[in-house]
Amino acid sequence: MTAQVGEHFPAPEIGPPANRVDLWRVIGAAGDVAIDRAFRLEKTLLSADAMLPSAGVYLGVMTIAVQTIEMKGAEFTDYLKDEGLESVIAARKSAGETDAPARERYARYAKIAVRTGPGDAASLLRPVGLKAEFVPQTDPTSLKPGQPLTVQLLTDGRPVPNAAVTAVGGNGGTTATARTDENGRVSLALDRPGAWLIKTVHMTKLPPGSTEHWESFWVTLAVHTAG
Repeated sequence: MTAQVGEHFPAPEIGPPANRVDLWRVIGAAGDVAIDRAFRLEKTLLSADAMLPSAGVYLGVMTIAVQTIEMKGAEFTDYLKDEGLESVIAARKSAGETDAPARERYARYAKIAVRTGPGDAASLLRPVGLKAEFVPQTDPTSLKPGQPLTVQLLTDGRPVPNAAVTAVGGNGGTTATARTDENGRVSLALDRPGAWLIKTVHMTKLPPGSTEHWESFWVTLAVHTAG
């Protein structure tokens, strides 16, 4: 399995350094699969071997350690607009901070759904206890083009309402964005077969006296719809 970071899914731009990987799990119908944590960087991909015990459905889970970035005011506002974080834009404006630099503490929480043959998809449909995660409400590996994928966004195990969630399709797929309902659920139509990335950024204000101003969780779910 491989991991990558970039702005243009599915084209890889950079592989995250191996020493920033906090968690690396593969979960199947019978629970966790014993996997190798000997990561290697192959050009723009961070790779690790995973020997799956049988055909079926598996969930890969990776988290990347907390990092900090500082942006100028206008740059930060543009980033917030791109991620649908209008509430943060409004909060900064109300506090008179629109033009002020911002320090952000962020971490990545990634999942990938994999089907290698017939099997129960229950491992995909339940939370795994991440700080932030997408939980599919239906089996994403069995979707046909045009069928909606419904996911629930959780942080600390609680639903996140009104979050902007985007589905980015590879192989010429379109991009669709919608907001979660009061239960943290959102449905997105995946209009063609192939690779898709479901993504969001959830951001909260840190208390006064913190080294950083904002904390964000970058949450993704990669899936591959059937032809």
